[in-house]
Parts: sequence; C-alpha cells; structure tokens
Amino acid sequence: MASLTTGINSIDALVSSSWAAQPGQAEVLTYSFLTTVPDGATLQDANGFAPMTDTQQQGVRQALAAWAAVANITFQEVSADGNIQLGTNNQGNTSSGYAYLPDGNEPVTLYTNNQDSYNFSFADGDYGISVLIHEIGHTLGLKHPGNYDSGGASIKGPFLPTATDTLDYSQMSYNVGAGYALNHNYGITAMLYDIQAIQYLYGANMSYHTGADTYSFAKDAALQCIWDAGGTDTFDFSACRDATVINLNAGSFSSTAPGYNNISIAYNVTIERAVAGSGGSTIYGNAAGNVIIGGAGNDVIYQGGGSDQISGGGGSDTVVFTKAVSAYDLAGSVSQLTVSGDGVDTLSNIARLQFSDTVIQLSNYSALMAGTSGNDTLQAGAGNQLVTGGAGIDTLLVDGSRGSYQLSASSATVTLSGASGSDLLVGVERLQFADGALALDTAGSAGQLYRLYGAMFNRTPDAEGFGFWLDARDLGVSMVSIADSFVTSEEFANIYGANASDQTFLTALYSNVLHRTPDADGYSWWLNALHDGATRASVLVGFSDSVENVALMSQIMPVGVAYTQWTG
Repeated sequence: MASLTTGINSIDALVSSSWAAQPGQAEVLTYSFLTTVPDGATLQDANGFAPMTDTQQQGVRQALAAWAAVANITFQEVSADGNIQLGTNNQGNTSSGYAYLPDGNEPVTLYTNNQDSYNFSFADGDYGISVLIHEIGHTLGLKHPGNYDSGGASIKGPFLPTATDTLDYSQMSYNVGAGYALNHNYGITAMLYDIQAIQYLYGANMSYHTGADTYSFAKDAALQCIWDAGGTDTFDFSACRDATVINLNAGSFSSTAPGYNNISIAYNVTIERAVAGSGGSTIYGNAAGNVIIGGAGNDVIYQGGGSDQISGGGGSDTVVFTKAVSAYDLAGSVSQLTVSGDGVDTLSNIARLQFSDTVIQLSNYSALMAGTSGNDTLQAGAGNQLVTGGAGIDTLLVDGSRGSYQLSASSATVTLSGASGSDLLVGVERLQFADGALALDTAGSAGQLYRLYGAMFNRTPDAEGFGFWLDARDLGVSMVSIADSFVTSEEFANIYGANASDQTFLTALYSNVLHRTPDADGYSWWLNALHDGATRASVLVGFSDSVENVALMSQIMPVGVAYTQWTG
C-alpha cells in the first residue's frame, strides 16, 4: 500500500490504514451480520456474543449510509463473510463498542456492547448512532485522533491539538465539544475532519446532493457536517428563536443557539444562501455570491466577497465590509442600495453599513446622492442626505454662506449640518459655498499642501495661493514640483536668506516641520543626502510627509482647508 501520510495534521491524525491500494481510490465493500462467533475470534470477541437485532441492523445501515454519502465507498449487504462483519458482545463497562482496522484484504469485525441500552436506539442525536459511525470509521481505516483507547492500547500519532480533538471535529474523538456540551445531542454524520480524511482515502462522493438543497435547522439540531456535491443550496435557520451564527464558508461552524457550534460545512462545499432566525443572526457570507435573508432580530451580515443579494428583514440590521469606505461605490437609494467593490451587492432593509474605517447609519438619511467614477459636481438638497462622491475629485455645491453650516469629521466621513438638515459626505473632496470653498481631502492633496505650507513657511496657507496650488495638484503636478516652486520663491528667500546654506535650510526644517532641534543621526543623514545630489524640494517633501509630521499635523489639521477657486 502507498504511504498515507499527507503532512496535513487533520488528515494524518485520523488515517491509519485503508482498503484501497492508493489514496483516493473508490472501493466496493461488503458487510454481513454475524450469527455466530467467527473463526479466529478472541476470547474478548466471544464473550457474551449475540447477533444484532433488526433494530441494530437498521442502525448499521444508517451509519454506513452516513459514510457512503461523503466518500466513494459502495456498501453491499451479503448474508455472510462480508469484508465488514458485525455483531454484539458483553464488554461490561469498558467500552461502547470496538472494531478492527483493515489490514490487506482480510475481513474485519465490529462489536457493540450489548449491555448498554443506548446501543439499541439510533434516533438522531442518540449516542447509539454516534457509536456506530465511530466504529465503522475504524473498519474503514480511521484511528483515534488522540492517544487514548478503551482497551488501554497506545495509539500511534500524530494527534489533533486539544482544541480540535473533540466530537465537533471528528466522530473518532473521545472528547465532547461545544455541540454536545450545550445541547446534549451526538453527531449524526461523519464530521469535518472525518470527511476530509475519508475522502483522502477513497475519494469524494460527487453524486450526493447535487441539486438545489435546503438544509433546515432547529435549536436542538444534532451535531452534523454538511457534505453537498453541487447545486444552489440554502442554510435555513428560520426555526431558530435564539441568537444564531450562520457561516457559509467551507470548513466553518454555525450555531443554532449561542455557542452550540453544531453545524459545520465540509471542505470543498459551497452553500450559497442563508435564511436567518428570529433572535438575531451573525451571518458570514462566502465568495460564491450569496442570497441572504435576515430575520426579525438585529442581524449582522459579513459580506463575503461575491456579488450578494442581502435583505435585512425586520430589526436593525448591519452589513459589514472588509475594506475602507473609499474602496466602494454606493448607488440607488438608502432603502434599495447597491454597493460595488467586492462584487456588486444589492441591499434592502439594511439600517447600517460598517466599513473598516467608519460606520454609516443608513436609517438616519432620507435620500442618497451618489456620484460617478469621474469628477462630479453635486447639488446639496433639503433634508438629511447621504452624499457619496465615488472616484474622482467631487464637489458639493451648498446654498448659503460658510457661516451657516457646521462641519465635523471622522476618519473617513464629513458631516455637514445646517438649517435644512444634516448630510453625511463620503468621498466628497470639495465644498463650494456662496462665499468660498473648502477642500475636504485632508488625507489627500489638500492635506499634503497644508503640511507643505507649514513645513516651508511655518504658516497656514492663504486662500488664493492654496487654491492655485490645489488646482495644480488636481491636474497632476507632483508635490516635488510644487515644493521646488516654494524653495525658489521670494518668500523662501525672505525667511532663509538668498543664499541659505544646506545647514541653515535643514535646521529650519527641523524647527518649522518637527518643532524640535535636529537629532544628530537624522541631521547627518539628510545633510549627506543633499551633498549627494538630493534637491531641497525632495527633502522638503520628505519632511512634510514624514510619519512624524503627519502625526503632529493630524492634531491641528482642520476639517476643511479654505481656498479661493483658481480660474486662471
């Protein structure tokens, strides 16, 4: 047999042997129910032997079907001498069952403990079905993922780490996880790592659930891992009344009640749709393009990267995006919103958008005014509006004088408040009032120029000069070119002298920009750079845009910088 080692801990901790000659090879295995103690049985095997009852036999068929659903194994029932032979015996209080691992083509036997009542009941969530899935796992080549065994034998590693050596991850584990600890239901399927390991040994069953399947869950749903080979599929948690977690990503866990972690999705499975419960759901989308329907509670929905359709339902619902708000374009209306950036998402009945750098409370605004990818000029209206400029350099025209409005800013938005309402501005670079203009892009060109004025001249910009250079910057003139004009200006000569030395220039920069005396190492580095051919303009920009100066200036940077529109 080929080596079964993969280097993947979650597989290697479970795989011991196989019926297949090569990993991934499909197998047809027969099984039969023992009527007498087989030849070669040990004394332990023979102790209190009894054939399985009809109920137990049906439980075996149910457990075999759980394995066949996920792997390329076909089980055929025969009257005797099957590859897998099953019976019961008296194991006292030492174990619930045991089975032998495959070794070549020799038959293997499996025995459940006929002294335990749970080995006669196989309803969903009962221990009896979990025992059979576990023991049949042994007959297929899976071992315990930890160094434990009911018979006291030492198990060969590797092993799963403690955090994942639980029934949440593998039916082969001896340790209960969150699923059983909270809802007292055992697993009814092979679990996440079991499916990964058994598919490595025998290949995946790609004909199982290939249509549009809906998986519906209630609060006390038994532990289960969903294997689905295709189609457009739905996780429906609408019967759940508590807070739930729905995670549509392969290899992840969902919870039908807080902390349950009782539903997982096998690797290489795509679930496209989710329906929330009524107690407030946290929903994680995937990259497939999801349809997500919220419930009556306050849902939090994490956009997964595809083009999604998200309906909040009742409650106050939030959609979370992974990037800064500037990475997205908004269109439509506040009640029927399109967000482009990670795909094109269509949102309805959503109260809040959360980005990495800001939160937008959509329910605060009656209308959305959206720009395009170009340089837009937008007209402010009455009422509370959400104004998004999009890409380009966008200007909002505002009726009335600057003194009639109040401005406040967060890291990514500006709020403009006046008598007619309060507007939230996103991606709007300029405000034009009846009596002047403000540049709002203090994290962009306006902020760079504002710092450059302070660095060179140790003053705030004059409106006319700032307007001239802002226009140049908008047209693509580099900061170094603008700085070169500053360095050769009459104002520079008046401050530093007509023939200022490099030493005088640098000392003044430390004072004007960083407001401190030079440190020896830094001063020497910059002086050498000037002597090696760096221009004073490039050094000025280096000081102005340095991390130290950006941090200093952030404390005094205005919300908007006043300027006079350049019309030359």
